[in-house]
Amino acid sequence: MFERFGIPSQESIYPYAPVFTGLIDGVRVAVKRTRDAEAMGRWVRRLKELGLPVVTPLAGPYEIGDDHWVAYPWVEGRAYDGSERDVAAAGELLGRLHAAGTKEGLEDFGWPDHDEASVQEDVDGLAPYTSRFEEPLRAFMTTTLPAIRDAGLPVAEVSMDFKAVNLVYTGEGPVLVDPDNGERAPRLLDLALAALLFHNDLDGEPARVFTAAEWASFRDGYLRHVELTEKERELWPTALLYMMLEWGVWTVINGEWHLDRHARFLTDLLALDLGRYAL
Repeated sequence: MFERFGIPSQESIYPYAPVFTGLIDGVRVAVKRTRDAEAMGRWVRRLKELGLPVVTPLAGPYEIGDDHWVAYPWVEGRAYDGSERDVAAAGELLGRLHAAGTKEGLEDFGWPDHDEASVQEDVDGLAPYTSRFEEPLRAFMTTTLPAIRDAGLPVAEVSMDFKAVNLVYTGEGPVLVDPDNGERAPRLLDLALAALLFHNDLDGEPARVFTAAEWASFRDGYLRHVELTEKERELWPTALLYMMLEWGVWTVINGEWHLDRHARFLTDLLALDLGRYAL
């Protein structure tokens, strides 16, 4: 991969996925893996044409081994600072992404199919931290999943990983620098995921989930660009529970509890009253 892109051999600059940097034709780049590479490239280029601040490939995709690699331009800017301004700007960007709808054919969101053994694995994995979600986990396949899956909710091509660590803030606002988990999915689930995990994986503060005030700023920014349907509003509490039981539980079980900052975030996530995030 280093040879193909012409960048020096190096350690990853990001602890949670392989990301490398170097110069291509004098331009600094970030080289990373992507999936559904051709469709992903079409999606982000369409977003760019619509004026949305998102990185688009400068080189690749190149198939190397079992992976596809892309070089994105390095975005100069700063990290998220936790301010109300930064929170509101992130909400606006997510709203603009969802308002772009769907066109380019990203992979469809995959609905889970848990058996009793996999549910028990989650229950056992959470046991050292809480028993709060045991009953909802056991009822997920018969209640929470069909309520969302069968509701005919509006879909869009969405990030499915919209969090602060994947944004770089420039003078014009936040830029999405990691679009590579994008899927065609119910936009309500993407919004719920952002509500729960926006502060996940940060190296610094805040080491917690959104406060009610932060959520209000994020939500209001989002709703400037998206008019949620009556069905979406009705199912919002269910969407939050869905993402807590799927993404939230996975994050807790696989989290870096040995790191103080991550332990504080995960503890706050487990204690969250989902009613805090009203629409």
